[in-house]
Amino acid sequence: MSASAVPTARAAWLHAAVAVVVVVVVSTFIPMGPWRPGAEVVLFALGLGGALTALRHHRTPLVVAWRGIALGLLFFALSGVAEVLELSGALPTAGGIAESVFDFAAYAAMAVGGLGVIRSGPRRRTPSTWIDTATLLLAGGLAVVAVSGNGSTPSGDLMELSIGTPVLTAVLLVVCVPLALAHGGRSVASTALLGAAVLTVIGYGGRLVVETSLRDTPILDPLPLLSVAALVLASRHPSVAQMGRPESDEESSTNRVVGLGAALLVSPALLILWTVGHGGVGFVLGTGTAVLTGLALWRLAALANERERTRAALVASEARLQLLLENAADVIAIVEASTGCITYISPAVQSLLGRPPAYFVGRNAIDLADPRDQPRLRAAVAAAGDAADVHAGAVDTDIRVEHASGGTRWVEMRISGRVNAVGIKGWVVNFREVTDRKMFEDELRRQARTDPLTGLLNRAAFAERLRAATASIDAATPPAVLFVDVDDFKTVNDSLGHAAGDELLVTVAARLTADVRTDDVVARLGGDEFAVLLTFADGERLRDVADRLLTSLRSPMALSDTTTSVTASIGGALGSPGDSAERLLHRADTAMYEAKRAGKDSLTLVGAQGSAPA
Repeated sequence: MSASAVPTARAAWLHAAVAVVVVVVVSTFIPMGPWRPGAEVVLFALGLGGALTALRHHRTPLVVAWRGIALGLLFFALSGVAEVLELSGALPTAGGIAESVFDFAAYAAMAVGGLGVIRSGPRRRTPSTWIDTATLLLAGGLAVVAVSGNGSTPSGDLMELSIGTPVLTAVLLVVCVPLALAHGGRSVASTALLGAAVLTVIGYGGRLVVETSLRDTPILDPLPLLSVAALVLASRHPSVAQMGRPESDEESSTNRVVGLGAALLVSPALLILWTVGHGGVGFVLGTGTAVLTGLALWRLAALANERERTRAALVASEARLQLLLENAADVIAIVEASTGCITYISPAVQSLLGRPPAYFVGRNAIDLADPRDQPRLRAAVAAAGDAADVHAGAVDTDIRVEHASGGTRWVEMRISGRVNAVGIKGWVVNFREVTDRKMFEDELRRQARTDPLTGLLNRAAFAERLRAATASIDAATPPAVLFVDVDDFKTVNDSLGHAAGDELLVTVAARLTADVRTDDVVARLGGDEFAVLLTFADGERLRDVADRLLTSLRSPMALSDTTTSVTASIGGALGSPGDSAERLLHRADTAMYEAKRAGKDSLTLVGAQGSAPA
C-alpha cells in the first residue's frame, strides 16, 4: 500500500461529518416504524467501513479491539435488518428473536474489543494484565446484575438496558478513559473513541432515568447514533495507528492508576442506578462515594507522579554518574573491607591497564601492585583503615601496577578512610597514571646527580656515595679514592677548541669507567678533574688501579678532526676507620697535587693516616 493511499486526517473528518448528517436525517426525518432501523443500518455500515480502514490501511496495533468493534457494528446492522423484518410483519416472531441474538452478539463483540485494548502491548503476559482483565469483567458483571434487577425496565429495552448499557459502561470506565490519557497526551482517535463510549452510556443510561422508550426521547435518541459517527472519526484518523503502541514505564504506571480509578467509579455509578429502580438515598451516597473516590484517586495519582519523578531523577542521576565514570580519566575502585577484594572498578581501568573491569572484580587489590611496591601499598591501606574520618584520613601513595602488556605503569593512588555506608564497607580508591611524571622526576634527579657532558656522577652525587662508603669503614677492606687531573688541559682546549676539549673529556671518562669494576664509582668533579671511588680496596689494589688508569690515559685519543695524547696526574688515598668523606677526598686531592709538582704524568698514593700504601 503506497503512502498516498492511506486515508488522511481530512478524509477522516469528512467521513465523520457524513455520519453526523446521516444521524440528523435519521433522527429528524425518518418516522418510527420499519424504515427507522433500516436507515440506521446505513450508519452502522459507515462505522464498519471505518473499523476496516483502521485494520487494513492504518495497521493499528489494536487488532483485537478493532475487530471486536467491527463485529459489533456488523451485528448491530444485522439486528437492524432483523428489526425491519419484525416491524414490517414479514417475520414477526423470528425477526424479534434474531434481533435479540444479534444485539447480544454485538455487545459481546464490544466486550471482546475492550479486552483486546487491555491485553495489547508488552504487558500481555504479566500478572497485572490478568488483574486488569478481571477488573473489566467484574465491573461489567456487577453492572449487569444491578441494572437487570431494576423492575422498571420495559421488556422491549431489556437487551439495551440490562446488557448493553452495563457492558458499554465498563468499557468506558476501564478501557476508554485510560486509553484516551495514554502516551502522555490525547490523540484524535483515542479522544473520539472515548467520546463514542460517553455518548452511548449517556444515551442508554439516561433512558433509565426518564423511564421511556429511547426513541421516544428526542434528546437521548441521537446520542447512541452519534457515537457511531465518533467511531468513524476514531477509526479513519491516522492517529489510530499509534493507539496501543508500547508504553514506557511512566506511561504504564499512569494508565494503571487511571484504569484503577475508572474501575472504582463503577461502584458509585451502580449505587445511583440502583436508586433509580428502588428509591432511597442512593443518589446522595453514590455522589458522595464518587467524590471520596475521586479525592483518593487524585492523591494516589499525585503519589504515583511523585514516585515517578523520584525514579526518573534517580535514573538520570545514575545515567550521569555512569557517563562520568565511563569518560573519566581517573579510575575509581571499591575494595571490600573483609576480604580486600575489588567489588567495583570503573571502565577507565581498561585504557590504563589494558584489561576490562570484569577482569579485576573479585581480585585482591594488593595483587594489582608491582611486587616491589606491595609492602608500601599495604602500609597505606593500614594507615587509611585507622583513620577516623573518611576524607581527612585519605592516604596518598605512588605505586607501580602491572599492565596487560607485561610492563608496569606508575599510578598516583588516593585511598579513602575506611567507609561504612550502605553498599560500601571498605575503601574507595582513586588512581590515575603518572608514568610520564615519574619519568620526568627520575630524569630531573638523574640530571641533578649527573654531569651533563660525560654522563658520570657529578660532585654532589659522588660526595653522597663517598659518605655512604665511609659511614662504617672496615679496616680489612677500606674504601679508596683516586683523584685524577688531566695535565695541561687548558693548552689542549685553547689549541684545538672547546668542542675538541669536550670530546677529550668524554674519552677520558670512558677510559676511567672501563678500567674499574662495576661496583666502583667514577665521577667528574668539574673541569678536567675526575674522581674514582674504589668501594673495597687495599694498598695493592689501589696501586694497581692507579697504574692502569695512568697507562690508559697516555694512549692517543682520536677526536673528530685530529688525534692527540694527554697525560694525567693521579693522587690516591686509602681510607681508614674514622675517616670522613671530606677527609678522605682531601687526602686524595693533596696527593694529586704532589704528583703534579713531581712533574705530571705521575701518581702519588697514601695509605691509612697518610702513610704510603702497602
